[in-house]
Amino acid sequence: MLPFPTIRCALSLLVALAIVQSATAHQLSVFAWVEGETVMVEATLPKGKHPKMGAVQVYNGEDRLLLKTELGPNGKASFPLENWETGLRIVVDIGHGHQSYWILTPYDIQQQRQEIQ
Repeated sequence: MLPFPTIRCALSLLVALAIVQSATAHQLSVFAWVEGETVMVEATLPKGKHPKMGAVQVYNGEDRLLLKTELGPNGKASFPLENWETGLRIVVDIGHGHQSYWILTPYDIQQQRQEIQ
């Protein structure tokens, strides 16, 4: 028979694994980049799935809300590149507390704009 501390340790390990698996099942990843004068946003879930809907909020480097838009059914959105001099923070919220963000620094934006030219 296994000693009680061994059983308790094994049960604790199983609970911890269940919590980790539950947390990663809803992990939202956001990626944003610049193509010319447009900012492209893509949101993904584990295993390459895309959220079907969600809100996108864009803030400048001074944390001022610049615009709101929606994710398309393919998990993508785009918007015109404006007011980027202090950088952009792009927040994607798909509901139920699942949100993530991507930061484009002024340097990132300038570099990506130059790559197109």
